[in-house]
Amino acid sequence: MLRLIHYISVFPLFILLFSCADRVVEAGKASTYFEKGVAFEDKNMFDSAAVYYLSAICSLDSSRISDFDALGAYYNRIALLLFKSNINEEAEKMFRKAITFNSMLSDKSQLSESYRGLWKCYYVDKEGGIDTTLLKTIELIPQIESEEELYKTKNALSYYFLISGDYASAMKYNSEIRPLCRDSVLFYKSCLVRGSIFCGEGNIDSAIYYTKKAARSNYIYTKTSAYENLYAMTGDSVYLGLYHSLCDSIAGMVKPAKVNSAFYGELINNMNVEYSRRIHDRTLLSIVCTAVVVVLVSIFLFYFFRRKIIPNKQHIEVEEENNRETSTEIEKRTEALQREIVERIGEITAQKNKRFVKSEFFKEVTEYIEGGNVFLTISLRDRLFKSLRQEYALLYQLLTAYFSFSDEEFYFFCLSSLGLNTKECAACRSVSVSAIRVLRKRINDKMHKYITVEELFQEIKL
Repeated sequence: MLRLIHYISVFPLFILLFSCADRVVEAGKASTYFEKGVAFEDKNMFDSAAVYYLSAICSLDSSRISDFDALGAYYNRIALLLFKSNINEEAEKMFRKAITFNSMLSDKSQLSESYRGLWKCYYVDKEGGIDTTLLKTIELIPQIESEEELYKTKNALSYYFLISGDYASAMKYNSEIRPLCRDSVLFYKSCLVRGSIFCGEGNIDSAIYYTKKAARSNYIYTKTSAYENLYAMTGDSVYLGLYHSLCDSIAGMVKPAKVNSAFYGELINNMNVEYSRRIHDRTLLSIVCTAVVVVLVSIFLFYFFRRKIIPNKQHIEVEEENNRETSTEIEKRTEALQREIVERIGEITAQKNKRFVKSEFFKEVTEYIEGGNVFLTISLRDRLFKSLRQEYALLYQLLTAYFSFSDEEFYFFCLSSLGLNTKECAACRSVSVSAIRVLRKRINDKMHKYITVEELFQEIKL
């Protein structure tokens, strides 16, 4: 009996140690999800990044003070991702959630980032209207420990007062960020804002001087804005030409990917957030009480039946299943997205191909190229591409959004899905067969980079 009492008294200690270990595991798991999300975001795979960021958030306990730092950072990250994707309403929700956690931290760097992000959302939503959310960061400045965030905050305040017409305050914060400019990009950005402030004050000479400085920047967006401002201030057509040239360069740059709003909405609806909250909201006291009751019953039965008890295998299996971390949970979500994309491509091509191959124009094209022995004329080729772009508009959006297809790659994908062989595709494109082979490999590589499930990739492989 004394041994029984001894076991009961020692057991809470094991429960406490187990609880601490469980917290460490949860924090590590959340960090892993977040790092994977950052990796996907760097690859412009924003849908997958959103899945991992939300999974990182759900892996933490919103009632545990030690998790507030990570939760605030993760909410800021996914909010910024949604803002870049023009999903402003959800971005605002995430920034507000971030504020609830970041306001509890002694270092206000993350809180400042949340207020800046919220101000951007409001500013965009109000179509140029000025929201005062950013002003809340002024009292936080002494508590911002991150030098990078301090620069961004004061730069944002400088711009805020510039567009609100308070040039004295704008110049004050612009002067304060100059010592924080650790590289040329930041320095020339500050010069651009300073030039705009002088222009607003009517000091055109100083405005031109600092704007010309900003035009030396290697950062294309700063340089473009500088030339635009210089043309507005001087009327010199040379600056206008440089501005249009840089705008053309920006237009030719690959546009960044975005989170698919429909996918994000479905992801939020499908995630059992409340269930996760209930699991993480269990307190240490409830764990200890439950565990002690279970142990007391188990030891009582063991004492009277002298090890003749038959373990309840079903109960053990259920407990193990509840406590086991499913390592492929995120992979299943990404696989579901891949499957949805492949099925959507299949549906569109099957539906459109059935009608397109029966069209008189397509029959005219196939008769003209004579099995690939004759190249299409320029007029027929242009007409074919125009017809494909119009008929397969939904497919075009899908392929460019997820695989970053060029127009050339899209056209070849359509031709191949219509059943044309390599030689016939070459005739339609007026290129060599070897060029078509290279194009096919490039398309397959792009699709395989995103559709990683081999079974699904084989369904759309050219």
